[in-house]
Parts: sequence; C-alpha cells; structure tokens
Amino acid sequence: MKATAPRKRWIPGAIVLWLLAIGWVCVIFFFSGQDGVSSSNLSYRVARLVSRLLNGQVSADRIHPFLRKLAHFGIFAVEGFLLTLALCATWRRTFLSACLTLSTCAAMACLNELHQRFSEGRVCSLRDVLIDSSGALAGILVACGMVALLQSIRRKRTQKFI
Repeated sequence: MKATAPRKRWIPGAIVLWLLAIGWVCVIFFFSGQDGVSSSNLSYRVARLVSRLLNGQVSADRIHPFLRKLAHFGIFAVEGFLLTLALCATWRRTFLSACLTLSTCAAMACLNELHQRFSEGRVCSLRDVLIDSSGALAGILVACGMVALLQSIRRKRTQKFI
C-alpha cells in the first residue's frame, strides 16, 4: 500500500513529461526537415540579434557557425532532460533511465542527421551526431541531479515525521 501511493501521485506528472518529451522530438524533426536556406536564415537572424545584444562587438558572421552548433547541443539537451525525467517518473530507476535516454537520443541524433541528408541544401555530419549526443548527456546529467535532489528532500521530509 505504501509503495503504490507515491506512484499514483506521479502518474499525471509522468504523462505530462511523456507528452513534452514526445512533443520535443517533433520539434527536433521539424528543424531537421527545414531546407538549407530556411535553416541558415533562421540561425543567421538569431546571430544578428545576439550581435546587436553584444553592441556589435562580435559580428553575426562570426557568431553564426557557433550558434548553429549550440542549437544542436541545446535542442538535444532539452530532449535528454525531458526523456530522463519521463522515464524516472515512470520506472523510478535513475541509472537505467539515464542509460536508455542516452542510447535513445544517440539513435535520434543519427536519424536526425539522416533526415537532414534528404532535405535540400543540408548535409549529414558525424560531428553533429556527437554534438547532439553530448547535448543529450548534459540534459541527462541535469535531470539526474534534479531527481537525486528531489529524492533527498523527500527522504528528509519523511524522516522528520518518523
């Protein structure tokens, strides 16, 4: 009885986390399906904005390539974070959730690059797969840290009442 009560509390949260993780996969594949011109224009607009925020100290042309790689890292960091939390909320096994998330995100990174290969003006890059996987790992580590912190807080709370 005691073991099932926390699980019931987490079911709505797990469903929300799963929907967010699946929705974010759609975002990833939307961006990888953009043609080269659209993708470059979008990232160049962001580069110009960042350049203006830095008072023009660094040109948009110089920032642009860095931002494109940062976008790869960041978008997969979010997916690694969301998927890890969804799996942890479902299984309650942090290490197993982290391992499954990393392998899933690495496979998604490969599929993402393959998807880009079929988009006009885009190329498939092993470097981007590694950047994507590194981003996923960063998101996984943050999620695991949050889970550990929440578990620690929960343990301290239950110890007060004993």
